[in-house]
Order: sequence, then C-alpha cells, then structure tokens
Amino acid sequence: MPSVSTPRRSSGLMGRFSQLLSLDTEEPRSQPTEEELAAHQRTLQTVQKCHIDGIFSDSKFLQAESLLQLAQALIWAGGRPHKGSSSPEEEDTGVFCLELLIAITLNNRDRIMLLWQIVYEHISNIVQSTVMPCALVEKAVFGLLRICQRLLPYKENLADELLRSLQLVLKLDARVADAYCEQITQEVGRLVKANASHIRSQLGWRIITSLLSITARHPEASEAGFDALFFIMSDGTHLLPANYVLCVDASRQFAESRVGEVDRSVCALDLMAGSVDCLARWVCEAKQSMNDEEAVKMSQDIGEMWLRLVQGLRKVCLDQREEVRNHALPLLRKCLTGVDGIPLPPGLWLQCFDMVIFTMLDDLLEIAQRHSPKDYRNMEGTLILALKLLSKVFLQLLPDLSQLTTFCKLWLGVLSRMEKYMKVKVGGKKSDKLQDQVPELLKNTLLVMILRGVLVERSDLGDDSLWELTWRHVNNIAPSLQSEIFRDPILEQSETKQGETGGVSEATGTLLPTDTNSAEGSGS
Repeated sequence: MPSVSTPRRSSGLMGRFSQLLSLDTEEPRSQPTEEELAAHQRTLQTVQKCHIDGIFSDSKFLQAESLLQLAQALIWAGGRPHKGSSSPEEEDTGVFCLELLIAITLNNRDRIMLLWQIVYEHISNIVQSTVMPCALVEKAVFGLLRICQRLLPYKENLADELLRSLQLVLKLDARVADAYCEQITQEVGRLVKANASHIRSQLGWRIITSLLSITARHPEASEAGFDALFFIMSDGTHLLPANYVLCVDASRQFAESRVGEVDRSVCALDLMAGSVDCLARWVCEAKQSMNDEEAVKMSQDIGEMWLRLVQGLRKVCLDQREEVRNHALPLLRKCLTGVDGIPLPPGLWLQCFDMVIFTMLDDLLEIAQRHSPKDYRNMEGTLILALKLLSKVFLQLLPDLSQLTTFCKLWLGVLSRMEKYMKVKVGGKKSDKLQDQVPELLKNTLLVMILRGVLVERSDLGDDSLWELTWRHVNNIAPSLQSEIFRDPILEQSETKQGETGGVSEATGTLLPTDTNSAEGSGS
C-alpha cells in the first residue's frame, strides 16, 4: 500500500502558490508518480524563467494600465479587510500583498497620482476595520508613513494629500494606537526632521502637531514626541505663521503633562516663551517685503498669535506643581513686556488684561482659597509673582492705556485685584508677605501715575472722577498710603524739577532705583 504524506496547511499567498505548483491539497494523498514529479519540475522551471519578481522590481517600466491592474490585483488577492479576527492564512496573504503594493508604490513615485487613490483606500480599509494589534495593520500604518517620508521631498503638489492621509493614524482603535504609539511617534519624528521644509500648509502642520500632541501623556511615546516638537520650535528653526499657534498649543500640552517630570515641562515653557522672538522677526520681514496693506494684515495676524501665546502661558501659570507655575509666570511677564517689535493696538491690550492677566489673578486667588496647601505648595509666592506681573505690565503700558476712554474701568480692575489679594487668606490665615507687598506695589504704581500726570486732582470733577475713585479704593487697601505718598521725596523732587523725568524711567514706566520702595527694588 502506498505511503501517505502528512497533511500540511499552506501559509499565505506564496504558500498557496507553492501548493498549486506542487499539486498539494489539504487532504491526504498518494505519493506522486515519476511523471507527476517531472511535470512539477518543468512547471517550476517555467515559473522561474518567467521572472515574476521582475514584474514588481521593474514595475516602473509597465504601461500605466498594466501598472494599475497590477495594483488592483494585489488589493484583490490580499482580500477585503473585515472587523474581527482573520485566519493566519488570510493575514499572511494580506500582509504579503500589502508589502508588494507599497513596494510598487514607492517604485513608481513619478506616477503616484495613478496609484495613490486605490492605495490609500486599501490602507484606510485596513486601519478602520482593525480593532486589535496585528501584523496587517502594523504593515499598513508604517507603510503609509514610509510612503509619506519618501514622497514628500519629490511631490510638493501632493504634500497636503500625503499629510492628510496621516489622519488615518488618529483614527486607529485605541488598543491598536497604544500598542504602536512609540514606534509611530518615532517615525513621525523622522518624517518631520527629514521634511520640515516641505511642510508649508496649516493643514499639514495641524496633522503633524496633532500626532505629536497626543503623545504628551503617553509614557512610552512622549519622549519621541517632545523631541520632534523641540526640533520644530527650538530657536524658531521651523516655526512659520502657518504652524505657530499649533506648535504653541502642542508645547503647552507637554508643559502641563506630568509624564516627563518637571524638567520637560520647564523646557516646553521655554519653547513657548522663546517663540515670541519669531513674531517680532516676522513683523520686521513683513514691513520689508510686503506692501502696506499686506503688512497691516500680517501684523494683525501676528497680534492674534501673540494673544494665543500668552493665553497658553496663562493656563500653565495655574499648574499644581510650584516649580512649573512659578517658571511660567516670569515667562508670561517677559512675553507681555518684551514685545517692542510687535505693534499691538490698545484694544488688543485691553483684551489681554481681561482674558489673560485679570483672569489669571482671579483663578490663582480661587486656587489659594479653595485648595489645601498640601495640593498647591507655596501659593503665597505664586500670588506675589502674579501681582508683580500685573504692576509691571500696567506701568509699562501706562502711557498708551491712559489715553483710552475705558482706562478708568481698567484701572479699577487693577485696584480691585490688589484689594482682593490684600485680604486673601492662604491656608486659613492672612499672608504677611502679601500684606507687605501689596501696599509697596500699589504705592509705586500711584507715584508713577501722579508723576506722569495720569492721576491728578481736578476740582471740577465729581465723586466719580478717577482721582476720587482711586483714593476710595486705596483707603480700603491701605488707609495710611495716601499720606505716605504725598510725603514721598520723589514727589517733592518732581515739583522742584519741572521738565525732568521725576524719577520715572521713560523706557519702562517704573520708578528709578533711587526710590527704595519701588517695585523694582522689591524684586519684581
């Protein structure tokens, strides 16, 4: 009786192909005859002489119709992806066909428009039908990233389309995304470092920064994500008007994340604050290269970018970690006061006071009152930094702000915050440091306002005059302050030296160091 071979399950497309050539079946069968073996050998030799591998390696020489049919045949042979688990044979076949499809796509970059739509749709079907990590979805995701990396430098007109395809990564099932997040982020980082100069549109950068932002709180992927963001933002190397707000927002998310500890949060804050230099540079470049109308529009756009920057820093000033919020506050002050090269209209400054400065002061006050000192350490020090920021910014902008019809309302907002900070209880008791700092900062502010002629007594005005309203609030904060101010030697010098600066710095609007009670002298 002839011997019977052991049944063997073939694997994948090539396995099935070999099965066909060897007359293999899934059922037990007799050993082949000599004639069958000879026929099998001739078949193998014929296949080898056909050089099937050359169809793929030399696919760039195929006619357009033949190339398209080859790609469609691979997609058909790979099978239609479906939700749920596939058999090992189905997955092997799908992976093999996808590898060949990606290979011929990369080999035909000059004809990418012919192939792109069907290749993208096939990868999209795989990504959106896979709910668990597997070899097929891994090959699809990283194949897509390879295509983008390789083609971006050569297909500028297709750059947005290629980058838009990466939205598929954002649509991955959470389990799949988590399994490959670190490797995906590393590949995105390589793509950015190799092709940053080829990414010009806001759409393209929105997708890139979205991919980086989602790593901020991922334990394994955050390092690679921040490394890519650092590459973009460091020294403003690859910052553009098209990606500025997106990058600032991504950096804020890393600053707020605890995954990379305090050092990474501090570094992310430095990236945010350092980006303000780009805004000033773009204003200068716009004046030199654009007509007046275009330059005005650009300045308005840059003003909006600046507002988004300081809004982002304001949020981090509320961080639970003392080191982070106390690093954010001086950087926010720098971005508010170091903007000489950026034309910011008074209306934008009023918006900034309402949305950034006053809001931050109110939020910090609420945190200090509602949260335990164990949760928010040394809020007293943070409140002092915030008050100094308020005083510094207000005095520097005083010449412009005082010309506004709404100045009185703004000034009362400043006084209102100082009064609240004077009365706040931190940890259940009033703060001695705030009791000292608030009157000192207020005194310095009042002296500058008087010396600049902003705060003057007018006999023809009623109780609602700026003068009357000011002293009414001042007396609620520090009753003895009014008499102290009018005995201050700075005022006496001013009266005897008409035409001089009277101890006021024209550059900053603050009292010069000769006044030992000034905010400058108290470490602001």
